[in-house]
Amino acid sequence: MQRRSFLTGLGAVAAGTALPAYGATGSATAADAAGTAASLRLTPRPSLDPRIREWQHAKNTGFERSWCTQFQGMCTDGTFWYVVSNAPGNQRLYKLSLDFSVQYGTLAAPPGSGHIGAPTFDTQRGVVYVPIEQSEPPRIWKVSRDLRTVGIVSMWGRSIGSPAPQRSKNPWLAFNPFDTLVYSSVFGSSDSAFQRVDHLWGYDRDSGRLVKEIPLPSGLHHVQGATFGGNDGRNLYIASDYEEASNGRKHVYAYDFSQPRDGVSPPYWGKIAIPDAGNEVECVVWAHLTWSDARDTHITVGILDDFEIDGENVYFRHFWVPSPERL
Repeated sequence: MQRRSFLTGLGAVAAGTALPAYGATGSATAADAAGTAASLRLTPRPSLDPRIREWQHAKNTGFERSWCTQFQGMCTDGTFWYVVSNAPGNQRLYKLSLDFSVQYGTLAAPPGSGHIGAPTFDTQRGVVYVPIEQSEPPRIWKVSRDLRTVGIVSMWGRSIGSPAPQRSKNPWLAFNPFDTLVYSSVFGSSDSAFQRVDHLWGYDRDSGRLVKEIPLPSGLHHVQGATFGGNDGRNLYIASDYEEASNGRKHVYAYDFSQPRDGVSPPYWGKIAIPDAGNEVECVVWAHLTWSDARDTHITVGILDDFEIDGENVYFRHFWVPSPERL
């Protein structure tokens, strides 16, 4: 791929502070309760249409590296990529340069991790959150930027110890800096108890307690990743591995999260088809990238080719957007 640099789209990210290591029960604290209350008293702000129907596919890149084996998604802190590999017997989080040429380190997943999925980055604390699923309760694996485990949080229902509404499913996480919640959903497939993704759930990042249940305007299928755009979490973008019957294509869907309210469906902005996505769509990431042979891009979709005979490749589809400030 061409050499690229990451611009100031993320702004300055504060140095990560040490976090308490929560055990399997994810004990709540007074600070947690105060933070949850604050997330429910949000200052009104205007909606901004990201004009997703006008996005254009600008650039392709692809790789075959150790981190590509069972690639499940990635996130960035503005300086590095943090890439999840669910390789059998070698599940890991990789820290890579933004051009993927340098591997700065790896960290093995906690013992007993059934499946690790598409991660997210907490811009307020400087921590990567990796979803763990396939057992109840699902969990949030917290990792510092220098690749240390700083906590493992169980995800619960409305009260600590009650079942999370998504049961054992936890394919992705997306941190919202506006209400400070970590969002997730089920996968949504015909061979599952959850055949569609009808709701998104927002959890407290410290206690793991469910704070918000957001019904979608219409159900989705095969959701593997999501990201909030911009510095303020105003819009949410969801990547689906499901081929719609209308055009046989997989898509990224956009929702208005300017006022994320418990029990209220977010307005829907629209969708865009992912080109050449015949393999497994794993994630969507907000990242401002510059190129020598293409226009700047702000949205990247990760695709795993898990049918390669000689190894697994990962491909990226990078999108130019008409109004980056509206993401």
